Amino acid sequence: MNEKNFRYEIGQRIKKARTDHNLTQAQLAESLNISVNFLSEIENGKKGLSQETVCKICNFFEISADYLLMGKDETYSYQTIINIAELLTIEELDIVIEYLVALKKIRTLVT
Repeated sequence: MNEKNFRYEIGQRIKKARTDHNLTQAQLAESLNISVNFLSEIENGKKGLSQETVCKICNFFEISADYLLMGKDETYSYQTIINIAELLTIEELDIVIEYLVALKKIRTLVT
């Protein structure tokens, strides 16, 4: 993968996180203490990120650097879980809760 595509993919993950949180570019840029123009260039893959900006973005969205930089993440942020849960019916939420309780019991037995 060339550098331009790499930066574009990172930018698209940032844009997705921003839109998932219902934020405008101006709101996110202000929170990160960067310019709107710079954020736009990042989201469009025209500019790269400093380590400091990567850390700010990961902390702000509660996402891992693995996800931001490589698209690989085995964890979900609290906001992502909330967003998914809001789409479920009460019955589906009950099933998820029952599953989590059972998983916790199984882990207790194994350890």
